[in-house]
Amino acid sequence: MVCGALVASLLVACSAAEDSLARAQNTGLGALTGVIRLSGGRLAEPTIVENTTDPDVCGRQHTLQDLVVGPGRGIRHVIVALVDVPESRIPPVVSERLILDNKGCQFVPHVSVATAGVVIEATNSDPVLHTTHLYGAMEANLALPMAGLRVSRVVEESGMVVVKCDVHGWMQAFVRIDRHPFHAVTDATGAFRIENLPPGDYTLESWHERLGRVRRTIRVEPEQTTTVSLIYDYR
Repeated sequence: MVCGALVASLLVACSAAEDSLARAQNTGLGALTGVIRLSGGRLAEPTIVENTTDPDVCGRQHTLQDLVVGPGRGIRHVIVALVDVPESRIPPVVSERLILDNKGCQFVPHVSVATAGVVIEATNSDPVLHTTHLYGAMEANLALPMAGLRVSRVVEESGMVVVKCDVHGWMQAFVRIDRHPFHAVTDATGAFRIENLPPGDYTLESWHERLGRVRRTIRVEPEQTTTVSLIYDYR
């Protein structure tokens, strides 16, 4: 019993030390939050395509998800990232996986971000052949002929990756890879949040597959949340 109590005490002490170290490392860090909206008078709709490939599984129509606008004209699937982060401000890579699922004959998620050094895992939830074909900063063609298969690759380079299925032409996704974790994708309301930012001046870039790229300068203050509002013009 004494040994067990001693081990438990050591574990508690180690856990407390780790928590203390984590708090010390995060001291002075800020956060960035905001909403990206669509201006203009009319509300655009995503592109619809007709399908003749595996219609019993995939259905007869699909959307490209290339412009999804939610409440308050918030734009979904916008990538927001810092583009000029000094090496001294980049934290160690955290071990994690980005899962790209072929589900309902769409890539899920449609837009995502990853940090160089993590793992991308392609999987298939559909009972048909899919390929997860990566173009750009990461080149690979991962065949997934049946449901339940999983194939993994390590992300090594930064840049944009376009993901396509060679069997179902409407299937498309986008992954932005950065050397740092200071990036996010807007949700269904157009909102985003980036945590644990070292204080300083940065260039903030937003990217959308149909609306393009916008940049602006921001300042992150210690232990404060910086809020921005970005507008894409659509006529």
